Amino acid sequence: FHRVTRRVQVPRWLLCVLRVVTQAMVAPTRIAAVEAGGTSWVVAIAEGDPTNIVERADFPTTTPEETLGHVVAWLKDKTFDCLGVASFGPIDLHTSSPKFGFITTTPKPFWTNADILGPLRKGLGLPEDYPIGFETDVNAPAMAEYSSALDQGQAMESCAYVTVGTGVGIGLVFGGHPVHGLLHGEGGHISVPQYPGDTWEGKKTLNCPGWFELESMVNSAALAGRAGCEIPALKDLPDEHPVWDTAAHYLAAMCANLILTASPQKIVLSGGVMLRSILFPKIRAKTQEYLNNYIDVPEVTTDLIEKVIVPSEHGNRAGIVGALYISRGTLSAKKSSSSVQVLGHTLCPGAISGILAVLGVGALLGATVVGMAARKP
Repeated sequence: FHRVTRRVQVPRWLLCVLRVVTQAMVAPTRIAAVEAGGTSWVVAIAEGDPTNIVERADFPTTTPEETLGHVVAWLKDKTFDCLGVASFGPIDLHTSSPKFGFITTTPKPFWTNADILGPLRKGLGLPEDYPIGFETDVNAPAMAEYSSALDQGQAMESCAYVTVGTGVGIGLVFGGHPVHGLLHGEGGHISVPQYPGDTWEGKKTLNCPGWFELESMVNSAALAGRAGCEIPALKDLPDEHPVWDTAAHYLAAMCANLILTASPQKIVLSGGVMLRSILFPKIRAKTQEYLNNYIDVPEVTTDLIEKVIVPSEHGNRAGIVGALYISRGTLSAKKSSSSVQVLGHTLCPGAISGILAVLGVGALLGATVVGMAARKP
């Protein structure tokens, strides 16, 4: 036997096919998400990782028709593989409910019982089985903080995310899943003990006598009211102003209640009010004072509490990054549900399609090369 080597020129069209197939297999997942806020809506596209935002736009919150119209128009000419929506609420998260995907009993004008997912799905022409995630605007960033901790190799089973600004909201994630139930958490409306000497009444959502509602006691309007200034002027108050001790009391009471009831390994404090960094050591110290060593673990009783009560690592992007994590998680769940086992390995439909494409092109290439090699020189 002897080997005959012959140079064969592969046709240009076949090279183009190989290039397209290869690029399709290695192209990063494009993740789309919407952060639906009471003041503004943010829409973004990330590639591969939810933190890798490559395109973003902001729109003011006006009416549902106008705001959703802006979002649909922006997304319509984009390519993406999944969509996540993190919305202010209350919202309906029960997939069996006729109002799934709605904002429900919000006091915000124009938005009571507003359908969110329906207009997005219809406007973008998305089929019913398209991977769309829907979550609260605090559970979504809680999911982002939880996932980031896991990505960094931290042992994490539970996480709370709290936003403190125009309103107060609390999101919880346990075992990799946002906490739902009868509805979803509305922790901004829990009652907290009144700070000694504090006579502020606040505008209460629940309007219950004797109920010192967390949001009405510590949101930006409450702090500005006590300080006798407009909300934008809060940033100009000195760290020594007594209003920050008042804020620290109410937020520490909240942290103590979270630790007592849910025992999260991390409590992330975010939002406009928490840009005042002096609040963090005050809140940690008061949380330890109020718990009074009852929860006898080093993460609460020692300086390790600095790793428990922390700012968001995503900064003011926490909301949209959270929505992008929800988007990616929905796509992953869809892939898992439609994957198959081959020789002990899990293959999703995309991987199967890619393998079949390579095998098909490989067979085509082999037949072409053999045919060309068989020709007489």
